Amino acid sequence: MVAFAKMSGWKEMKASLEKALSKGMTARLAVGLDFYHTDPALLRSLFRLSKKHDLELYLSNSESTFHPKIYAFEYDDECKVVVGSANFTQGGLLQNYEASVLIDDESGTMMEKITEHFDDLTDNDEIVLATKPLIDDYAKDHAINAAWARFARRRATRAVDSGEASLDVLAGFLRMMKEGGASSPFNAQMEVRRNNLAVAPTQLRSIAAWKGKTARGFLTEYEHLIGSFHSGGLDRAKTRITDKREDFVRAVASIIDHADLSPRDAFATLHAAFANIKGAGINLLTEILHTLDNTRFAVMNQNSVAGLRLAGYDGFPLHPSKGSLSPDIYQLYCDHADAVRKALGLRDFTELDALFNYVYWHEDRPDDDEGDDQD
Repeated sequence: MVAFAKMSGWKEMKASLEKALSKGMTARLAVGLDFYHTDPALLRSLFRLSKKHDLELYLSNSESTFHPKIYAFEYDDECKVVVGSANFTQGGLLQNYEASVLIDDESGTMMEKITEHFDDLTDNDEIVLATKPLIDDYAKDHAINAAWARFARRRATRAVDSGEASLDVLAGFLRMMKEGGASSPFNAQMEVRRNNLAVAPTQLRSIAAWKGKTARGFLTEYEHLIGSFHSGGLDRAKTRITDKREDFVRAVASIIDHADLSPRDAFATLHAAFANIKGAGINLLTEILHTLDNTRFAVMNQNSVAGLRLAGYDGFPLHPSKGSLSPDIYQLYCDHADAVRKALGLRDFTELDALFNYVYWHEDRPDDDEGDDQD
């Protein structure tokens, strides 16, 4: 079982495998198709071989990524198992720095477990027997993906070499986000965000008017508030915010009726009020400002800074914190974000933040990769 396989690996194994099969060896191979790394030509070669010998070829069919690298061999008097990082490629088998363990499974216990696992995968259709139509369909998709990958690499190379700002990447992701019309990811996100934005001001005012409630009561209201926000990691500081609840209430009260301030002055007001509140960082600060006016105050966090960098604005800290930002920097950030918003034809900073999050999370990242600075 391997995550992917290439012709380069097949060339190294072809003669040995064909010889063993011709002598009566039976074999089952499972190959992953995720990310289009597997060569269709290899699948066709193995499929042809399966018609001549006792070889079963399976292809991944799971919604989850198929990522094992297990080679298990059963002989007359022993079993050997290789488990590690090597895929069925020349690099994985011969050239790369890989890490694998060769296990002498004399009792056959491990081989039995691997066989049972393989059977479970087939029973649950996580892997399915290869057919010509399946391979042909994959080959077509593989060719399309390869063409787009070459196109993207050329455009990326030109962008890097030129050093010029471009909205092409963000515009491309926005088109992708809007695919599907009424049921598009963009519309789905906007429905959630508009609903949250409709209730967040009331939640803010409730906190600003808070007097003498218990820590438990404050925590409940605070959890409702951050549940309306879309920056990650805010809940990690909720205990510390609750400990400083009186300071936090005063901070919110200091800005709640001043949405007419410039981004510079609004940031300065709330930044000063947050100075001694451990855990109240830039994510939280700018989410509050954004709640007051989503056409003038942009959310600022790791996601959005990364998004602006794609448009050529790379002068902002990758991990914004109260110590690394000033009112002037936030004003400049909002000015640049507004220029990008207008160029992309977006209504407000809510739509821009949704796009930035979509771009940032489009590839898998650790769960805590984006979070409040909590300083």
